[in-house]
Amino acid sequence: MRTWQLQEAKAHFSELVRQAERGEAQVVTKHGVASVVVLDVATY
Repeated sequence: MRTWQLQEAKAHFSELVRQAERGEAQVVTKHGVASVVVLDVATY
């Protein structure tokens, strides 16, 4: 599971999605606090 700051996630959204598609959950933080998790559809 990788953690991204919101600004970094926006700048590298394609990479974030690719990693999620591989089954690796992606956590996005906002102001240092976990805000959302991006998952592939099969996991969801």
